Amino acid sequence: MNIFKLPDLGEGLPDATIVRWLVAVGDTVKVDQPMVEMETAKAVVEVPSPYAGTITALNGKAGDIIAVGADLVVFDGGTAVAPAPAAPSPVAAAPAPAAKAAAAAGAHVFHLPDLGEGLPDATVVRWLVKEGDTVKLDQPMVEMETAKAVVEVPAPVAGTVAKLHGKAGDVIAVGAVLVEFGVASAAHAAAPAPVVEAKAEEGKRADSGTVVGNVQVGNTIVAESTTSVGGVAVTPVVRALAKKLKVDLTRVKGTGKAGEITQADVKAAAAGGSTLSTTSAVAAPVAGISTANPLAYHASPAVRALARRSGVDLARCQASGKNGTITREDVQRAQGSGVAAPTLAAAPRAPAPIAAAPAAAGRLPSVQVTVSPEPVRGVRRAMAMAMSASHAQVVPVTLMDDANISKWRKGEDSLARYVRALCTAAKVEPALNAWFDGSNMERLVHPEVHVGIAVDMPEGLYVPVVRNAERKSGAELRADVEVLREKIRTKSLKTEDSKDPTITLSNFGSIAGRYGTPIVVPPQVAILGAGRFRNELKLTDKGIENQRMLPLSLSFDHRACTGGEGARFLAALIADLEKPE
Repeated sequence: MNIFKLPDLGEGLPDATIVRWLVAVGDTVKVDQPMVEMETAKAVVEVPSPYAGTITALNGKAGDIIAVGADLVVFDGGTAVAPAPAAPSPVAAAPAPAAKAAAAAGAHVFHLPDLGEGLPDATVVRWLVKEGDTVKLDQPMVEMETAKAVVEVPAPVAGTVAKLHGKAGDVIAVGAVLVEFGVASAAHAAAPAPVVEAKAEEGKRADSGTVVGNVQVGNTIVAESTTSVGGVAVTPVVRALAKKLKVDLTRVKGTGKAGEITQADVKAAAAGGSTLSTTSAVAAPVAGISTANPLAYHASPAVRALARRSGVDLARCQASGKNGTITREDVQRAQGSGVAAPTLAAAPRAPAPIAAAPAAAGRLPSVQVTVSPEPVRGVRRAMAMAMSASHAQVVPVTLMDDANISKWRKGEDSLARYVRALCTAAKVEPALNAWFDGSNMERLVHPEVHVGIAVDMPEGLYVPVVRNAERKSGAELRADVEVLREKIRTKSLKTEDSKDPTITLSNFGSIAGRYGTPIVVPPQVAILGAGRFRNELKLTDKGIENQRMLPLSLSFDHRACTGGEGARFLAALIADLEKPE
């Protein structure tokens, strides 16, 4: 039996939605045969089969959200011809042909697992083994640095190291090949992972070292931030292991340095019966943690608000989310058990929900107003992540000016004119049609102009790309945009349709707004915002005349562009827009 897990479909998001199944239970499929259409943040992607065999189970139905790394399809005795597909990573190359050949020859290919923080990659600090070494199961192989810790990654098999992928300082994507082994011994199943939520089918998994796999982080943490539980220092990895094994850390005696609780202590406690009661959904309050401290517990703002409204003390919630996160369900269970927040100070109540304004005639509101919080997924989640990246990385500045478009002929295609003007300005001042890598201080100026067009839809903001816009006529540009709009409407937009824009256009003025500060999404360095047309009295050679003005807002990353480059780009843009045709 082979179990196929949902791979990262290319956007680094934690989940995808099933659009429709292309196969059924009992079907016999070939390698690379499309099995299911999955909707990511901005595209619908066909996921092919990595095996040739008979399908015995499909996990999920249309509309279900599947986490990356979760079981998707079960095959009966299928033959793997290639590793499960995953989109190429910007920081680690796809598995080399040698890795595929090794897997086919019966060797074991170990992929970097999620090391417990949900981050997309980790950096090699140093290798603890070399090619040709014979390693034991759980023997530390490499030190990997995540955002908060340096973690020893153990061997998932006992065998000979055939190839190491990456050297000290290299960034390895989660799911990328890390180590290749020669033919491994039969006892290669690793212990349960403390950083990945358990599944009932764990005992059936054939590979404990694949993406979001079953690999346990080594017992030795070289450097990791700790928190206090009952006055004793505990690392996030140990907390995760305790949650997985249902061990009450307040009952565990630490044997580590300065009394720190280690993974070995947690395992021993689990074997000795110091576990949480399976019949109680509410944990005892944790000593040494103030409930007034908002950072004392892992919980989203929405969950905290729910706890305040419900009068539930977060200290008594049994966290069931990933990495010890308290979920809405945990708060609701605590509320059902009669656990109230401390009465020393009344918790502020959230404001009552405001009734939604009536929708504009002929159009439904894009957001349904509800009393309880809801998760942000899909397109909106991708937008939130992109905006966070922009806020963290870009140093923005916005220039604003007007273009006098009174000479445009009646019925002029404004969108085509905007794109043409961007292409013209990119020839005059190429610095804004570029990508910038702030970590390496590198700039890539593009000869082609690939324009991202921001499209507002009820599901969220899509940004499909018109490629090689500098080579196309106005009619061709309009045709391309209409094709992309239709793909969005029919949910047939592919990943490549939104990939690698060099500059972006936001025509927010088609709805409302004169000027704005459009957000630059890295690695791009510029975005143009077109505001709403307005009529304005202007003094001309013929006297005072009514002129049609187009407000423009050009945002650019000041790390990559000077103010002069931005101003010259905007001046060239305005000059092209003010032409009659």
